Amino acid sequence: MYPDFISVLAKMVLNKFIASILLAASLCGLRIPLYAQNSIIVDSLLTSLSAAKDSQSKIDALLGLSAELEGAEQNKALSYAQQAYLLSRQSGNNNREINSLIQKGNCYFRMSDYKRAMTCAETAMTKAEELKMDKEIALSMNLIGAIYNELGEYENSSEQFFQSLSIFEKIHDNKGISQSLGLIGLVYWYQDDYPKALVYLKKSLPIARELRDQSLITKNLNNLSIVYLSTDKFDTALRYVNEALKINEQLNDKRKMGVNYNNIGLIQIRQKKYDEAIISIQKALEFHKEINNRVHIANCYLSMGKCYDSTGNKSASIIAYQEALKVAQQNGYSNIIYTSAGKLSELYLERKDTGSAFQYKVIENQSKDTVIQLRKEKFMSNLEVQYQAQKKDYEKKIAQQKKESMMLITILGLVAGLLITILFLSRNRIKARNVDLVNQALEKELSFKNKELSINLMAMMKKNEMLADISSRLIQIEKEAINDETKNAITKISHELRKGADEKLWKEFSARFQEVHSGFYEALLENFPDLTQNELKLCAFLRLNMSTKDISELTGQSKLTLENARYRLRKKLGITNSESNLVTFLLNI
Repeated sequence: MYPDFISVLAKMVLNKFIASILLAASLCGLRIPLYAQNSIIVDSLLTSLSAAKDSQSKIDALLGLSAELEGAEQNKALSYAQQAYLLSRQSGNNNREINSLIQKGNCYFRMSDYKRAMTCAETAMTKAEELKMDKEIALSMNLIGAIYNELGEYENSSEQFFQSLSIFEKIHDNKGISQSLGLIGLVYWYQDDYPKALVYLKKSLPIARELRDQSLITKNLNNLSIVYLSTDKFDTALRYVNEALKINEQLNDKRKMGVNYNNIGLIQIRQKKYDEAIISIQKALEFHKEINNRVHIANCYLSMGKCYDSTGNKSASIIAYQEALKVAQQNGYSNIIYTSAGKLSELYLERKDTGSAFQYKVIENQSKDTVIQLRKEKFMSNLEVQYQAQKKDYEKKIAQQKKESMMLITILGLVAGLLITILFLSRNRIKARNVDLVNQALEKELSFKNKELSINLMAMMKKNEMLADISSRLIQIEKEAINDETKNAITKISHELRKGADEKLWKEFSARFQEVHSGFYEALLENFPDLTQNELKLCAFLRLNMSTKDISELTGQSKLTLENARYRLRKKLGITNSESNLVTFLLNI
């Protein structure tokens, strides 16, 4: 599970635009790279599947198809993995059942469904541990480590990879050793520890060379190039990319050759060798068009747009970005739509073409909503995976305690007379401990819901910030507009956009708040029936211990307005003592 070169470059702080280009092509973290779909291999596997007479051969063909299509056609890849899993369960083939689970997990991982990916990986590892299948245990650990790394849990990620390395070393699996070393190196790279990243990657590469595993060799070459690029050692980075390119040329792997040429072009842009960069990117574009790899076609156009923009050729830059936007819109690539539309809006604004600038700004903002939602879903997945891990640990503790309790009861049952009293006291102690653990679980669940509510508030604040930004931009466009009709239309759009979004966000927040703090509004209104809707909102925010600054950012009201509202609220609630705290009063309701 290694990142694509373009994906990992996005982590580096080049500049805002290059980072956007790279993020658009990203596979987000320690993912398996998207290698070109080899039609010959796929056709061969389909033929094998049709001709298979036994379940084992069918499962192997299905897993092969899933691995080959993974990344290119994710839904098909997942379907083949699911078929392999069901068939392996029906036939009682434990080894292939575990490998099918791992492959399913890889597919879910590519689709950013981290919860299902983690479930598949943990189930596979549990089954492998029961059957003492060391290699499958290590492979499951690598998938779990990749998920943790994707979610930014680097400590947990490293722990999984080091454990898998230990297992591969124990069973003398050199390929597994090389893979684990490479993964550890990438975790260090993600944490900007470049010296340690180089140590592990340089341990991995010689093993891959000794095995003559061309795929593993090119992965290590690309990853070494990434680390050297992170330290601005462009010549060394180019040397490793060119070596990977030579191998891919020998294999006639057009997709990888296209990726290599585009990577070379991006490095040349960093070096300000724009003419050379255009040549490299054009070569990449030709390869990707030949195999119809749309996401990389779009990324090549983005790279061209950046390069032409850097040379001052604005017309060529606009054409390139328009091509990138066209491909992205046809295929639903949200990040690329966001990046290309944003650049087009900026370029047209430089030309004083406010109509075209506004058109592309609308497209950018629409795609931005999708990007923000994806990021929010990723953040929520992180919390959910952590919560599920904690819940699983808790369930293991409960299961262990129940097991210990049963053993204790069995032993005490054999003891006569005097020990019955001891048994009674021990059982009471165990029950008390279980009650305490259940209470802890309930507290954790409440804490999780409060975190979720806080995340919702953060989303509202970000949304309001975005709306304020859009409004300010609309005002700018309004100032530059010529006729009054256009100005009035822009003003109306700005007002309706803000009003509609605020109402929707407040409705969603209010529903979530009542789920977590049920009965709060009812108790307030029962004791203070004269409270207005706005005062109830203020009470909810104060109940969450939000500061006046936070409430101001969320609602758009000034601090002075909020201070006056708090003063009036104190009077309605009958808090006349200046030493009495309003927040404390609301927390006790």
